Amino acid sequence: MVAGSTVTGLLVVNKPKGMTSFGVVARVRRLTGQKKIGHAGTLDPNVDGVLVLALGKATKLIDLLQQRPKTYTGTVTFGYATESQDADGAVVAKQPLTTGINPADLARALTELTGYIIQVPPIYSAVKVNGKRLYEYARAGETVTLPERAATIYDFRTTSPLRWLTNQPYQAVDFTATVSKGTYIRTLAYDLGQRLGLPATMTALTRTAGSGFTLAEAVPLEDLMAMAPSDWQQAVKGIDQVLDWPRKDLTEAEAFAVRHGQKISAWPATTAGYYCCYDGQELVAVYAYDQEEACWRSRYYFA
Repeated sequence: MVAGSTVTGLLVVNKPKGMTSFGVVARVRRLTGQKKIGHAGTLDPNVDGVLVLALGKATKLIDLLQQRPKTYTGTVTFGYATESQDADGAVVAKQPLTTGINPADLARALTELTGYIIQVPPIYSAVKVNGKRLYEYARAGETVTLPERAATIYDFRTTSPLRWLTNQPYQAVDFTATVSKGTYIRTLAYDLGQRLGLPATMTALTRTAGSGFTLAEAVPLEDLMAMAPSDWQQAVKGIDQVLDWPRKDLTEAEAFAVRHGQKISAWPATTAGYYCCYDGQELVAVYAYDQEEACWRSRYYFA
């Protein structure tokens, strides 16, 4: 990589536990020697799995990537709850189990939490209220009304039988969930307990898919950091891999117009509403149809 140059594309990283998402970005910035890097969806420090990094001009696609569903696997434990709704927080409620949870009741609760739901995030979260993050209110001992947030749960089901914790009056179950942007999985685990009349805590979580990529495609951060420039650059995925809109091969005149960000009226409206515009083999831009002006306008520019 030539000094001062930048790489454009996507790096799919398997984030380890014990590190913030920003910490991963900082390390990759040092590895690549470029500052323009962002991530498409924060993972808490105690969560591992898929973290998609956008490099160079691919950072323009972060909003688009964040809109795509994410899939998680994890464990919820019933019988106690923490202030953060995950294993990192202090225990704030206990209700030791004297009998096992009825699997039919659990199945019903999972169904009730599938589809469009409203969540109230925990006080120990990064959600902002009046320009201040909720965890800042908590650390300062200040009271604040917790906001409601809409989420869509596309799939929420168990992947193991209920089991008793060794020598403890608690039960746990493994789960998988595919969810929309902004969903708090730890709140989903907590709410599952509420449906059963029990305190509950998310005690493990891994993101197995996000922004169109799976864990099988992710490079462990430790391996990435040990790579030579030629190797990590080979791991960078082209932005065309996440754009599933129709391809538009440009004429010379169209390429000139697109490269200069001009509106285009000659193309007919399409159902997709977007075109990936190519000048030869180069992805120059994405154009979106403007219904009000009945023309095509530049939405993302990459050239």
